[in-house]
Amino acid sequence: MRKGRIPPPPRRRSEVRSVACFLAGPADRDALFDSIDALLRSDGDAAQVIVADDSSVVAREAVVRERQPGVDVVRNRLSTGGPPHLWYLCKLGIERALERYDFEQWVKMDCDALVTGPSFSDTTLARVGDAPGAGIAGCVDVRCDGAPTDFRYHAEIIRSDIRRDRTLASAVERATANGWEVGNNVHGGVFTITRDACEALKREGWLDWRRPWYSLLNEDVALSLFVAACGFDMLSIGGPEGIFCTANKSLILTKEEIADGPWVAAHSVRQGLDGEDEPALRAFFRERREAWPSP
Repeated sequence: MRKGRIPPPPRRRSEVRSVACFLAGPADRDALFDSIDALLRSDGDAAQVIVADDSSVVAREAVVRERQPGVDVVRNRLSTGGPPHLWYLCKLGIERALERYDFEQWVKMDCDALVTGPSFSDTTLARVGDAPGAGIAGCVDVRCDGAPTDFRYHAEIIRSDIRRDRTLASAVERATANGWEVGNNVHGGVFTITRDACEALKREGWLDWRRPWYSLLNEDVALSLFVAACGFDMLSIGGPEGIFCTANKSLILTKEEIADGPWVAAHSVRQGLDGEDEPALRAFFRERREAWPSP
């Protein structure tokens, strides 16, 4: 072991409800630590955190685990270049989770996503448990503010890519036979995949998909497609009666509505509905989570 290196966490832990995988790029350190702190304050030992480091300096293992010794870091050797090229980070995160941990759900979180309520794992798994056929859960079809989602852009990308990608074409054929609508997907800020679905992705070879360099297909659409190809359903937990409040680039409910409502995760905290910037939003939610019961 290199001098000064922080020892890795145990290779296997029992009774972990969630493995949460944060995708960390070159400018995400402060946001990453705050988002990890929020999850662990909500879940405690119920969650294991993995950081998928996109060849950055600020998210190297020594940097991350000096702050959070229990975090598992997996490093992508060559930078993806960021969205929409994050498939390989998710692939690494799922494979590491299956290799090292017993878990009930794998959770993908962006660094600008935030756990906003206590008992994250208990709350999300209770929803998934009420839908036995579900394999992936998040914001699907309608957002928490009641606005419908629009996946026509993703559908056009898929229809273009399958002309040159046999693996993707095969996945689309199987998924549509199972009732999936081309392009439909969970929103990528925060979503969960069950253990059974993760194992199926590995067993059926979808994690071995070599994403073409030219493709604009992002990781949330690809995983939604592959999970559907494995025969699982998508579960909406991001609608008005849901628990995830997610959308692109900014919050779509006020910070008070999110903190005081049923929501256990939100995206993106880069900007608030009332114009707040990210530091102000994170400070607000940090203060609110001090009142949560101990996990």
